Amino acid sequence: MSIKLFGTVLLAAVLLAGALLLNGPLTPSFALSPAEQIVPLPPVHLDLPANGQENGTDGPAVQGDAARLLSLMNSADAIATGTVIAEAHALDGNSAVTTLEVRDWLKGGTARYIRIVQSVGSGSSLLCSGESYLLMLRADQGQAPDVYRIAGKAGEGKFAQTGGGWTNDDPLLTTALQNWSQKQPAALAKKLAA
Repeated sequence: MSIKLFGTVLLAAVLLAGALLLNGPLTPSFALSPAEQIVPLPPVHLDLPANGQENGTDGPAVQGDAARLLSLMNSADAIATGTVIAEAHALDGNSAVTTLEVRDWLKGGTARYIRIVQSVGSGSSLLCSGESYLLMLRADQGQAPDVYRIAGKAGEGKFAQTGGGWTNDDPLLTTALQNWSQKQPAALAKKLAA
């Protein structure tokens, strides 16, 4: 076999193998089953009342856990739903970085993939690969774009998808989110449907 023919065959094999790897198990969507493929929905604007203001339906001001939830939403730079596709822990053991494939942006953000930095031992469980979440996020100042931290104390802004709904480590926030989402427009309710 001549060197030219061998070089051509080798180049073709490398290109074919590269195409298979890039379109196969190494793509970020490997963590999603075919039934979980991301379906884009129309954007929804969140009309959130400011703390202590009327709730937009001429009712009384929002109080208690509902006020805490709305405060988290208002203070968040971004709110997104998505699935964790990768986890990494810092060598010093003090932080973890997870990559989230965003399904929907409810507030802020446009990226399809974002990184979330969490402090280990902050009182909240870490995000787990393959799990879906609703996250209220704060931009991680001084970091690259699309790097966030979970808003609130001890993971208050983290809701895991379980049993057809979103649950928080704090059951009162879980109930507040369920009550709040029932009062939202149909397009937003569809985005929040787990």
